[in-house]
Formats: sequence, C-alpha cells, structure tokens
Amino acid sequence: MEVGCSTYSYHRTFEACKINMEAFLEKMFHLNVSGIELLDMHIIPEPEKLRKLKRLAFKLGITFAGVTIDPCVEIKSISPRKFQKTAEPEAKINKWIDIASLLGASALRVSAIRNQEQTPQEAIKTNVDLIRKCIPHAAEKGIIMGVENHGGITSTAEGILKIVKGVDSEWYGVVLDFGNFGFEDKAYEEMAKVAPYTIFCHAKTYEMIRSSHGQESCWEEKRINYRKVMNILRRSGYNGYLSLEYEGNEAEETAVPKGIDFLKRLIKT
Repeated sequence: MEVGCSTYSYHRTFEACKINMEAFLEKMFHLNVSGIELLDMHIIPEPEKLRKLKRLAFKLGITFAGVTIDPCVEIKSISPRKFQKTAEPEAKINKWIDIASLLGASALRVSAIRNQEQTPQEAIKTNVDLIRKCIPHAAEKGIIMGVENHGGITSTAEGILKIVKGVDSEWYGVVLDFGNFGFEDKAYEEMAKVAPYTIFCHAKTYEMIRSSHGQESCWEEKRINYRKVMNILRRSGYNGYLSLEYEGNEAEETAVPKGIDFLKRLIKT
C-alpha cells in the first residue's frame, strides 16, 4: 500500500486562502508523500493551470493518485467558497474524467446524488443510470470511478453494493472511508462487506495520541481501530492508496504530519 493525502486535510486552510494547490504540493513533497488526492472544491480547472500543476507534481515526484468531485455543483470560487448547482451531472463527470486523465490519476470518486423527493430505491437507480452513461468514457480514458460510504443511500454497505452491482462494471467500485460507517463494531463488519470492491481508501484521522510500542513512541489514531481496518484490507487483497483525510479540531498544519507519520508506520507493520 501507499500513503497519500487528500486536499480535504487542509480544507480550512484552503477556505482561509492560506494555501493553494502549488503550496499543497510543496507540503506533500516535504512530508515525503507519494500521491495526492485532489478535490474539485480546491481548484478552478483551467487547462493551463492543470498543465502547470502536472508539471510541478512531476518535478516533485508526486503522483495524482485520485480525484474527488460532486457531480451536482460547479465551483466558482475557492475562497470564499462559492458554487452553483448544475443541471448536467453527466457532463461534469465526463469533464472530470478528462481532467483526471490529464493529471494521470486513475481513480475518480463521484459523490452519490439524490433528489430529496426520491425514495432510496429511486435514488439508487438514478445513480446507477448516471454512472452507466459515463462508464464508456471512463473506460476509454482508463479511469476507475467509485462511490464513497458517505451517508444517505450510501450510509450502509447494502446501499453501496446496490449501486456498485447495479452499474456492474470493472471500471466502477467503492471509495472506502474508514470513519463514515461510525465507530462501533458494526462499522468493521460494513467495511468488510465492501472491501472486495474497494478501489481507493480515505484514511480518516480525528485525534492523534502518543502510544508506546516497546521503547518507541509513535502516533496513533484514537477513534478508529486501524489494526482491524488493515486486516480487512489485506484479507480483501487491497494494495492501493491510503489517502489521509484529516477531520479533527487540531490545527491542520500540525495534525496532518502526525497522520502521515502514523500511516507510513502502519503500512510497514
């Protein structure tokens, strides 16, 4: 497995206009992170800007491991964050398939959509139909799309698998978030159900604490049992990215390096 980092780990810093994508890449270089995940909310995707970012990433030896989008909104401003609803989610997905391809990312997380008036069954069908329309373009560009466990119709393994099996394509799977199933024992049962379909992982951290292993002191995530998570992933044969997604209250500047150190040690044990 490889350690990555999502731009969401610095979402407060992005929104405060204290960092941009170039500075984020420089941070990742100094933290020795091999791959990054780009959220559409953190960049205005102008062609020349995208090309310069790819050139900088190449110079720094960093891979665009994944891209995440909300297919229902177009981002108009990063700081302050401004967006507008789009009536053409299919067009946005196809546009970002092209962007992911340009950047060299193989994984594209597409957030599930749901009209408030829809039943869960209707919403699942809406997502299946939408993704099926985009699969040919994704396959042509070599992009594997995925849906995350992220509440609503994707709050359970059952709901997620109805979408994934409904799409029924090798170019579509699951983006597994380690925190979004909750923190009880059932969460790990849910993770195990979707693990065989997982294409990308969000390694969530909330609060890092010091833990002793023999004479060595190191960082540990307090809320999530990562030993259980890693056992689940290894049993399923997953060998992709663990993309750090920090969501705690500590300042991102100090919390993210702790999370990176933790994940690096984790994949070696």
